[in-house]
Amino acid sequence: MCRTNSIPPAEVDHADAAAFAAKLAALAAMPQQIEALRASIPRALWKRGAGNGKFSIHEHLCHLRDIEIEAYRARIERMLSEETPVLADLDGARLARERNYHRQDMETAGIAWAAIRADLLRRLADLTPAERQRPGVMEGVGPISIDGLVEMMLAHDREHREEIAALRDELTGLSD
Repeated sequence: MCRTNSIPPAEVDHADAAAFAAKLAALAAMPQQIEALRASIPRALWKRGAGNGKFSIHEHLCHLRDIEIEAYRARIERMLSEETPVLADLDGARLARERNYHRQDMETAGIAWAAIRADLLRRLADLTPAERQRPGVMEGVGPISIDGLVEMMLAHDREHREEIAALRDELTGLSD
């Protein structure tokens, strides 16, 4: 019997694949969730931050766009193309100050963020389990895999959803 492949095909871990797909679905839902929160804040209050000094909804959208481009997408691309790259941390508050987010167009930022997120999710969905384990070393964190970065993205999304919901509650309480 002639065998062209003496190595058996890799076992597919369907539970892992389903769990990863669920994480990507949660990441994909974020732009719509943020849009619903934004819509629940009166337009006149979009540039008003929280009393505790946290971002306005306007700043949140610009921040999410910039972090998606300069942090998550850049890190993942480097992890896929380099051997254990050192990944810089980004200071989101510093970016907001330096880039003067309130002078930027929030609608454009939100549209760009959603498009970049969708593109990144298509890229992540195509990765093999081995590619998802590619390592990097993140400043302030240490060794991290692409799977670890996906977890970090989920936590970052959760933090922003909670902050925006709290901001909405604070602002709409002020506007009564």
